[in-house]
Amino acid sequence: MGITNKTVPIKNHMKDILLSALILVCLGGCVQVEKVPGSGGELIQIKQGNVGRFHELQIGVTNIIKTDYVNEAGAKKQGLIAVLSLFVDGNPPQEKDFKVHVGQKITMDKYSVYVEEIRGTVKGLVTLRIEELAKN
Repeated sequence: MGITNKTVPIKNHMKDILLSALILVCLGGCVQVEKVPGSGGELIQIKQGNVGRFHELQIGVTNIIKTDYVNEAGAKKQGLIAVLSLFVDGNPPQEKDFKVHVGQKITMDKYSVYVEEIRGTVKGLVTLRIEELAKN
C-alpha cells in the first residue's frame, strides 16, 4: 500500500484559516467602540468601576450600556452611553451624575468634560478631555 500525496492550493486554506481566526477573535474579544476625537484639555481614561482625578474634580465611571438616546441636535440614536459621577471638592462639595455619549460636553463648577471615547460595555472604559475653565 502506497502513500498518496495530494496537494491542495494553500491560497484556499489560508483564506479559511484567516476567516476562522477573525471570527474567533470577534467572538472572544470584539469590543464596541464609539469615538469622536476632541482637542485641548488633559486626556484621561477611566475604566468602568474606577475613579479618575483632575485637580479637585473626581470622575467615577459607574456604568456603560448600549441604549437609545437623543443627541444635542435632537436626533434619536442608538449607541453606547456612560454614567459618570462627578464630584468637586469644595465648601460645599458638589456631586452630580450624568448620562453621556461620545461627542458630548458637560460642565460642572469650573470644569469642562468632553466625552471622546466610550469602549465596551462590561468592564469598558471612557476617554475624556478635561479643561479647567477660567473663573470670572
